[in-house]
Amino acid sequence: MPSRSSRPLATAIAAAREAGKILMDAYSGGRESLDVKYKKFLEPVTLADNASNDAILRRISKAFPNDDIVSEEGNGADTIGTKPVWVIDPLDGTTNFINHIPLFAVAIARMENGVPTVAVIYDPVHDEMFAAEKGKGATLNGKPMRTTTRDVTRGALLIAGRGYRDHDRVRHGKIIYSLERVTPYFRRLGSAAIMLSALAAGRADALILTGNKPWDTVAGTLLVEEAGGKVTDYCGRRWTHKSEDMLATNGPIHPQLVIVTKKKC
Repeated sequence: MPSRSSRPLATAIAAAREAGKILMDAYSGGRESLDVKYKKFLEPVTLADNASNDAILRRISKAFPNDDIVSEEGNGADTIGTKPVWVIDPLDGTTNFINHIPLFAVAIARMENGVPTVAVIYDPVHDEMFAAEKGKGATLNGKPMRTTTRDVTRGALLIAGRGYRDHDRVRHGKIIYSLERVTPYFRRLGSAAIMLSALAAGRADALILTGNKPWDTVAGTLLVEEAGGKVTDYCGRRWTHKSEDMLATNGPIHPQLVIVTKKKC
């Protein structure tokens, strides 16, 4: 990736850093200061989610006043169309955040014609900035990153996550049971953004996501693809922001895993 970022990428990076500072300021306090509330399906939200969201919205709206914005804490994904749109999650991994588990992130992506073109995931605890532009590769703190090259399931590290709805829990359980017969090495980290970043950085070989939303996945999808990986739905079809489930891998291992996941798609 060129050392000089494009204007959309530079905006995303600046917004993510500002949001990350807000999150870390709140994270340093006690749980009682977070004012935890619960949305539909018992999804937690805190004051920090909203403060981070507001900071990102202000920065993006100022730089790109004609673009749409879709956020977990705002407009729904049904507004994503052909017009340039920013898809943001101001705090992915809220439950981790609330319980002081250091695995959460800010996720920001820009889409054009329904395709991600810019992506940033920022892990403020470890000060790791994952970034990508379509066709220009992916970086971690400015240095190129690549997915692994493992082409067998034996010894592969798979990570997984799911949404909060009951039918997501059921489908996810069936997928995990089937895949654990292929490899025993599974981890669930509690943040789709952190897991997609880990896959893109070569820290894991594959990722299974069930029932996640676009703000959880759009940014990380571009990171994985630009790092050399592959992203489809469980059936092996091209993944889009409307896909209910995701199989993301380093690429070489994908055919072996989709044989398992397509039986459950």
